[in-house]
Formats: sequence, structure tokens, C-alpha cells
Amino acid sequence: MSGLDPEGDWLGRGARALENSRTSTGEESLEKLYTLREDLERRGVNSEAFSLFQERVPLRRDGDEHSTT
Repeated sequence: MSGLDPEGDWLGRGARALENSRTSTGEESLEKLYTLREDLERRGVNSEAFSLFQERVPLRRDGDEHSTT
């Protein structure tokens, strides 16, 4: 995701964007993750998956690669 959206905090808080209280460990089902990945690979920044993730991940501070906000 950081390659598609370098302004997003994908290495910080973005890593937690898949949290899901419906699972014991927080992640989406494997099937859902594959679907999201396929959508990203096929349509890139125009994908629904990209839009959903981008809404959930804050922008990085100027010049801070690992900023949380």
C-alpha cells in the first residue's frame, strides 16, 4: 500500500487497519484478504479496497516515514 499511497501511514497505524473485532486475532478472513489483494493488484488506486483502506489510515507527518498521525 505504501507504494500506491506514499502519504499514508501504512508502516505505522496502517498495519492495524485490518483490525476486525469479529475475529479473535483482529484480521479479516483469509478469503477476504485475498479478495482485497486481487482488487488492489487489478485496479490499484482506483480499487474499492484502496479507497476503504485510505479512509482508515491517517496521513504521515511531513518527512516522517513512521509517523502515527
